[in-house]
Amino acid sequence: MEQSVQDVHTLVREDTTVREDIEAAREEAALGLSEARHGAVALAAGGACGLLALWSAHSAIVRGLERVWAPERVAGALAVAYASGASVLVHYGSKRVRVARTASREALSSSADAVRHLVDELKDG
Repeated sequence: MEQSVQDVHTLVREDTTVREDIEAAREEAALGLSEARHGAVALAAGGACGLLALWSAHSAIVRGLERVWAPERVAGALAVAYASGASVLVHYGSKRVRVARTASREALSSSADAVRHLVDELKDG
């Protein structure tokens, strides 16, 4: 009888440990999802900013610069400026997505380790 009580206490401790491991993995997965969300928002914002910039300012800028430069030069300068802004935002968004992917892999690995540990404990018990 006393051995049965000890076995129950051991199982309760192991259950608590497994629950804590699962909660830690869940928190890591939530962090990964948050990072992915930030990356996606940054990519969308970059696209929206690019469209708004072109839509609202392009005509006025072209008219103003064509007073000073040839039309071909104006088109080239604006293309470089737009591409530079888009590149910076895409780079930032991609970096955030990579961080999220890494966090997700770590959470999955942690979860797998917790399950392996539980299986080993159940086999030994």
